Amino acid sequence: MDMNLRKIFKPLTLISYADMATLLSASMGFLAITYMIDGSEKSFIVAMLILPFCAIIDGMDGALARKFGTKHHYGKYLDSISDSICFGIAPSILVYSLYYNLERGPAVDIFDDNFEINFRYNIDNIIAISSALLIAILSIIRLANFTIGDQGSDEYFSGLPSPGLTMFIVVISIKYSQINDFSSIIVPFSIGLVSLLTASTIPYAKARKQFKFPILFGLIVLIITIVLRYLEQALWLIVWPLAFLLYLVYFLVLPLLILNNYFD
Repeated sequence: MDMNLRKIFKPLTLISYADMATLLSASMGFLAITYMIDGSEKSFIVAMLILPFCAIIDGMDGALARKFGTKHHYGKYLDSISDSICFGIAPSILVYSLYYNLERGPAVDIFDDNFEINFRYNIDNIIAISSALLIAILSIIRLANFTIGDQGSDEYFSGLPSPGLTMFIVVISIKYSQINDFSSIIVPFSIGLVSLLTASTIPYAKARKQFKFPILFGLIVLIITIVLRYLEQALWLIVWPLAFLLYLVYFLVLPLLILNNYFD
């Protein structure tokens, strides 16, 4: 009986420790999406809190695979699907939910209530939905390329990694979005521009060797910022600039140093 069950559920018997980390990350990404759908201020903050943990757990699966091995060869595909949820679909929904405002009217509307042609549009909502769409499409393209082996070098990614883009969206949105009664076309427009870097060849540091602990420190500072914001502690306004500054270092300064062979 036990052997028959093992044959029936063979894919489950192949799950390794690395796969467990990958599936946990995917589950948390899905959980973050459910909080976004809920739509309340607290729910958005919880969703933004979950995403940095997805990034931390996502960084563990490779180490677990190297330490404990695996019984199959599709781990990278599983990881890519998980990343698509956490760092493609989830941030895309977050941007749409926070910056697309139905009170402004639809992004594009061709017919009026009587189904007569009456073309209307709202530029703010067009930019919001375009930015959200860019994030989803470019992240999926990037992860597909990553899966087939275009991973940059051992120390650097080629282009902004999807988790890096997601953390940029979180660090910006925790302060400049509707949860703080902030509304501006500049933020979703900037997010859309930054998302284009995922399709670039600019080198970005991997969380390895000398970059491992600085990147982890940045994630911890971001998590602390979000927790303080959730608890409505004014201290979050003091910690947030540090989180933003750390991201700018990763986003702008490190690539320039890498391009100038500073770490060679």
